[in-house]
Amino acid sequence: MPEALPTAVPPSPAPTQAPSPAPTETAEGRQGLEWEDLENLHFEVDGQAVQLEQGRAMISYGGASTDQYTLQNRVGQGDLNGDGHDDVVAHIVMTTGGTGVFHLIVPVIDDGQGGTAQRPVWVGDRIVVESMAVRDGLVGLTLLDREPNEPYTVLTRRQTLELDFSQSEPVMAVVDSQPLESLPPLATDLADIAVQFDPGEIGTIVAGSIEFRQRQTYTAQMSAGQPFAATLEAPIGVWLDVRLGDHVVAFGSDRLQSAQAELPATGTWEVTVVSSHAARADYRLSIQAMPLESDPSPAPTGAPVPSEEPPPPLLPDDTAPVMYLTFDDGPHPVYTLQVLDVLARYNIKATFFVLGSEVELYPGTFQRILDGGHTVGNHTWNHEALDGLPREEFDDTIGRTQALLGNRTTPCMRPPYGLMDAFTEDWAGEYGLDVVLWNVDPEDWRQTSALAIAQHLVDHAHDGAVILLHDGGGDRSATVLGLEVALHELSEQGFRFAPLCGPHGDVRQ
Repeated sequence: MPEALPTAVPPSPAPTQAPSPAPTETAEGRQGLEWEDLENLHFEVDGQAVQLEQGRAMISYGGASTDQYTLQNRVGQGDLNGDGHDDVVAHIVMTTGGTGVFHLIVPVIDDGQGGTAQRPVWVGDRIVVESMAVRDGLVGLTLLDREPNEPYTVLTRRQTLELDFSQSEPVMAVVDSQPLESLPPLATDLADIAVQFDPGEIGTIVAGSIEFRQRQTYTAQMSAGQPFAATLEAPIGVWLDVRLGDHVVAFGSDRLQSAQAELPATGTWEVTVVSSHAARADYRLSIQAMPLESDPSPAPTGAPVPSEEPPPPLLPDDTAPVMYLTFDDGPHPVYTLQVLDVLARYNIKATFFVLGSEVELYPGTFQRILDGGHTVGNHTWNHEALDGLPREEFDDTIGRTQALLGNRTTPCMRPPYGLMDAFTEDWAGEYGLDVVLWNVDPEDWRQTSALAIAQHLVDHAHDGAVILLHDGGGDRSATVLGLEVALHELSEQGFRFAPLCGPHGDVRQ
């Protein structure tokens, strides 16, 4: 019989041709089970008869509901019932109509007439079976699985099972279970790739593909104190690991797809893409590192880094071109505070369009917005789209938020996604609210790189620009970093900034 496959690979949808072993002569002169016996095996699953033909069976329940059974090129061989003859354990995958890929272990007793299948055991959905063997009448099985409630695209644990078919009901016991990150990595790790930022740039974007349990490391020389951010665009199951020796910014076991920190040490930092995704995955990795204030490296075109001296406070100048910074979807306990810190360094006031649900969760952060001299507007209770919304639901999301904000808000409302219908402005007007949109959007909600955000703001700067950014609704580390870079350049160019919705309710557009 064919040996167990040596490495962890996702199950193939069709069996490959298995090498047929030489038949075994028994004491009675009969031959043992052959591969052809398994390819034409008959067994039952939950009362449903399954007859394989050339290793496959299709069972249709009408319409698009079809189950497919496929014999895998992986078996275990040994005496299961103590009669002195080698029996066989078959591995069969059942693929259903969009609900799962279930793995069955089927014991086949050598009866001298092609084998008799015993009751199968289900061992998992969308797993990887690494090895299978028969020892002392028990079936040992090693497989890769996941914790309960984890996504099916992720494989995070290696389990060793022991199956006992000697009883009327099969018994399955977990002998060992280990997280994959505690196991040695595969020998197929990819070679490190050194990345360098182009002259004047604060970051770079790399793309690649990675197999299950591979690691791809990118190295970059960075300095202590540098503000650093990395963002990974990849399927669930592909994570980031960022470290320099014992200095760790993100552990792969933490399952992060973004990380930001002020680097604690100087050296060659490793930014590693780690995969526990069950199949080959494509990814894009953005790495940014703000130069230190004393860093003599040239500034990026259109978005220079801060100089050694902070910019002078922006003073009212009615003749200077004015821009309006607005932030949606907060307050957020991390990113809103970071945005406020950046704005404070440049003495800039902005308008925050807040969600009622987030104000309720983070009243302290909301108060920090007000204490900083910024203004706020209504952005619905929970980011509901207003186009086509019935009046009762409109009143609930807008009215509930307005009641919570009280006299702390301005008479401004921004519809989520900018979506409105024929009633939106009239219904908002009944609450004394003006609908306020934007005309510059760097699409930071797409988790664009900090460099791209900064460059977009600089390139589209003009008198009267209403800028849409986000301080909530997701990872906004790139927004914070991009805002810092852009404000330095724009203040150098002479732009001034004002709240879009002023403290006295005036809407500046």
